Amino acid sequence: MSTRVPTQLSLPSQAETDLTIHLERLRAIALGVFESAQSTFLLLILVRWFDGTSAEKSLVAGAYQSGLLVTPIILYLTRRLALAPSQAMSCLFGAAASLYALAAIISNHSAFVILTSIGSLLHAASSPLMTTMMYSNYPAARRGLIHSQNNSIRLATSIIFASIAGWALSGRLSYYSYLIGLYSCALAAASYLLWKVPRCGGALTERPLLECFTHIKIDRVLRDTLIAWMFLGFGNLMMLPLRIEYLANHEHGLQLSEMEITLLVATIPHLARLVASPMWGRLFDRLNFFSLRITVNLFFLLSVFSFFSSSSFLSLAVAAAIFGFSNSGGDVAWSLWVTKFAPPDLVPDYMAVHTFFTGVRGVIAPIVAFSLLGVVSLTTLMWVSATLMSFATVQMFFIRERSAKGGSPQVS
Repeated sequence: MSTRVPTQLSLPSQAETDLTIHLERLRAIALGVFESAQSTFLLLILVRWFDGTSAEKSLVAGAYQSGLLVTPIILYLTRRLALAPSQAMSCLFGAAASLYALAAIISNHSAFVILTSIGSLLHAASSPLMTTMMYSNYPAARRGLIHSQNNSIRLATSIIFASIAGWALSGRLSYYSYLIGLYSCALAAASYLLWKVPRCGGALTERPLLECFTHIKIDRVLRDTLIAWMFLGFGNLMMLPLRIEYLANHEHGLQLSEMEITLLVATIPHLARLVASPMWGRLFDRLNFFSLRITVNLFFLLSVFSFFSSSSFLSLAVAAAIFGFSNSGGDVAWSLWVTKFAPPDLVPDYMAVHTFFTGVRGVIAPIVAFSLLGVVSLTTLMWVSATLMSFATVQMFFIRERSAKGGSPQVS
């Protein structure tokens, strides 16, 4: 097992950190607008307006996860082009903005599915670069807190925007292209702000395309954690798109308006994430990572059971709040966990491997979920999900105990 302890290659100046925080808070507003696309409105428009097929639902629901699959390639190209992480992210967001603009202008079924899916893919492909930028531009002792503060701004914006958009589209889904145009503007603003971020770490050192995967063999903590996360993520992600399917498809017995669905899948969960985010950020900075992750997993289990066993709006709202609370902790852990133990020059590599496997399960899980939905009940899928997440939680408990006995400092 690797026992390498990360150290900051060079500390950012206070001015660089302050400017990064300022720009990232502005970008959080833009991302708050865009977040409702992937969490709610793309799938809602596809289900209610276009009457999309199961394959199309799977494609749209898995687009973001598909972007995680190409993160090793994006990392390799960033290095070959000698770009700083923030520069590469700016290019990705700019391209995504262009695709969403085309989807708004062309305004037909095929364009909607293809262009928005590719745009979401490009947005997701920036994940390892984002973690690397935070590693270079933020002091180690405050990374979790700063990240959670940015999340709070993003979530507050998302709550407001999703509520307004849900009200505006209720009974008026034919105007969806205006919403897609707003998403394009948000992505363009994020691209501009990223270009202005200080490039504290400079360009990344060039390495072979697949070298990042060799660390799985070398670092046992990384390897075991990725295995546990695969079970956890698959169980969670297979149920995520089914939340909208459960609420929006009248076959499941719920008669909810677009506004009510928006409240349950966007507004209420985001509000819970907003309230909980600072707490999870502080806990990330102070706790053993695996203790934090186990706690988050237990809340995810509770959220799955409570949501898919509810039939009234009030019980669904409580379940949605539990999910948002869980998701807040999961976001901090997912985004920053490699900074707990990756060597400084390998933070993007570790994150690229992590995001790649997230993409694998993220692409497969919605396909499996929608395919099985025609064969088994939602209750059965709920139990399958809970079993997978429970198994992962037990695995992480043993990884934590083994790491503690081995005196490994990187997960403290």
